[in-house]
This record gives sequence, structure tokens and C-alpha cells, in this order.
Amino acid sequence: MLGDDEPNYVCRKQYHAINVQAICDAELMFTNTVVKWPGATHDAFIVANSNIPTIMEGQNGWLLGDSGYGLKKWLMTPLMNPNSQQEIGYNKSHCKTRNTVERAFGVLKARFRCLHKTGGSSNSTLLSVAKMIGACFRLHNKACSDGLPVPEDVDIQQLVHHNIINDDQQNNEANAIRRR
Repeated sequence: MLGDDEPNYVCRKQYHAINVQAICDAELMFTNTVVKWPGATHDAFIVANSNIPTIMEGQNGWLLGDSGYGLKKWLMTPLMNPNSQQEIGYNKSHCKTRNTVERAFGVLKARFRCLHKTGGSSNSTLLSVAKMIGACFRLHNKACSDGLPVPEDVDIQQLVHHNIINDDQQNNEANAIRRR
């Protein structure tokens, strides 16, 4: 079904996947999603090729990303080697706040087991799978806005990313923002 592109769909966890970029708010609602890239596509590449840089350049605020993203004026990442109490505090606050997106993904996957690796695989076309994933995000947001209870079997630890990009020194303006 995937043909010559098949290796591109094997993610870093060694199973076939579509890599999804998502932004969420404090209420676990997804405010932006990109559902189209093969599982082996790096997160930093996806954000660079989305509309997010254009949107965020005109905003007063920041997104939080894990160490798999490059530091930008509008995308704050953790410090790789914190050297002061302030930097350690920044990393702790960053991690605590960014856990919201991990929890949102956990709730989404608990609501829609077809999105979790334990839900099996789909024999549908890539386009159908991408549409199904997008529909799950929209239904999740509807469930949140309607106040439906959160499923109880959410395992956040399965969702933590450990991709590391250390380009902190390459973006002086973003570094100054993060230090402030």
C-alpha cells in the first residue's frame, strides 16, 4: 500500500505511523493540527513547513516545544544544560506547562483507541487514515467543549518525546527572549 515510500512511514519507535503536529490550550483543546507527514518525518521539519511560523511571527506570545524543536523567538524549548537556579526553574516550569499537550494527546488516544498503537493498524488508504485522525481531533474538541468525562486509562509516559536538537546557540534573539 505504501510502495517505495514505506520506510518513511516507520517512526522512531519502529512502527508505521503518520506524524501529527498539534497545538493545544490549557483546556486540552487542539487549536491547530497538521496530519499529513510520514512517521519518520522530524517534528522540527513539520513545524518549519507548516503555517505556524507565519502565524506566530505576528503574535505576542510563545509556544512551548520539547527539545526536538529548534529554539525560535516564538517557540521556547528547554535549556539543554541549565547553569543557574533561574534556568533550572525555567526548565521545571517549561516541563510542567508543556505536560498539557502530553495530557491532551493521552486523552485523545484514550477516547479513540484507533490512534493508540495498542489499537492495531488500519488497512485503509493513507488519505483515509489522515482524514480519520483529523476527525478524531475534531471529535475530541467537541467532547471537551461538551464536558464529556475524560477516560481513565491515560498513560502519559508512553507519549513523552526524547528527540533532541541542540541549536540553542544559533538563535541569539530567541535565547535572549528565553533568558528574559
